[in-house]
Amino acid sequence: MFKLIEGQDSALATLTHLIESGKAARSYLFYGPAGVGKLTTALELAKIVNCKHPDSGADETCPSCHKIDFFTHPDVEIIFPTPKFEVSDEGEFKKEDEQQQVQAYIEQLKVTPYERMQFNKSTSIHIDVIRRIERSLQYKPNEANYRVVIIVEADEMTNQAANAFLKTLEEPPPYAIIILTTTNYSRLLPTIISRCQKVRFNAITPEIIEDHLIQHYMIDPALARISARIANGSMAKAIRLAKSDFIEARKMSMDMIEALMQDSFATIHRLSKNFTNNRNEELLRDVLDFIAIWLGDICSFSHDEAHISNIDQKELLEEFQDRFSMSDRVLQNGILLLEEQKRLLAGHVHHELIFINTFYELRKRLHGRGTYV
Repeated sequence: MFKLIEGQDSALATLTHLIESGKAARSYLFYGPAGVGKLTTALELAKIVNCKHPDSGADETCPSCHKIDFFTHPDVEIIFPTPKFEVSDEGEFKKEDEQQQVQAYIEQLKVTPYERMQFNKSTSIHIDVIRRIERSLQYKPNEANYRVVIIVEADEMTNQAANAFLKTLEEPPPYAIIILTTTNYSRLLPTIISRCQKVRFNAITPEIIEDHLIQHYMIDPALARISARIANGSMAKAIRLAKSDFIEARKMSMDMIEALMQDSFATIHRLSKNFTNNRNEELLRDVLDFIAIWLGDICSFSHDEAHISNIDQKELLEEFQDRFSMSDRVLQNGILLLEEQKRLLAGHVHHELIFINTFYELRKRLHGRGTYV
């Protein structure tokens, strides 16, 4: 049961106990950090309750499970935030380009539920979507044991939609299971939360993420290791880094490291142009994370080389350590600086300024002229 889910022992133990004891809820709320397996678990739960081979659990030979894997099961519906698209009462899109955007989102989920396509407009879950779901729940399943409705990022329901859904959530039909997921628990209406069986999902350990990247994506062990440690417990972020964004972000962070060693102001001002007009926020965040991991590696290098993340950069780590006389206190102070710079990203500070300021502040600390906390 739940064989595909990694790093969520507590959540899976709760769900397994509810199912095996015959006390399975009709409304669930899966909450926790982004990219840790909430949707993956919701899909697995839909497979388990509808599997044609219940003795062996959900498996690839079951026609019901196969349909859920490919998002074609008539009794399992996934709702996710979208821009305000024009949709008929039957759920048909009135504009072809809008249908194509939603289909692209679903195709990405087929590859891995950990990764999500981003729409280029603000999104929400609108009341017309909720009304359509309520109409569909009036009918018994076509072929499954249960109709399953999964609402991804339920906190993005409009207030009107959330209030309209309360009665259905409190008293779903006996043949229906509703699963809400959210990364923003506090944004949900208390009346929504109180009507659900709550299941908490936690950040995934770097070791589990690293092994997943190597086993399922054939990622080079060195890249898998550092991706896992920069991901802050998010499998989705680790996959994104390891598959595409890793190379550019890591190269830029290594360029900053070398600029610090060479006192190369020209390099930093050249690199900062990547962030003019507040472009590439995610790239800048990744660069700051990479540098924080680098400083953590320097801290570990003297004590336990087995725990360093940049295992392919041992020579440069040693050179960096020899170049600067750094106590653990200085290194920790540098890591705190990087966390502060990431917080500034959430404000209105220019990204180019954050990048340049990070270099100058790190330089001061490494030369013994920084602020200590």
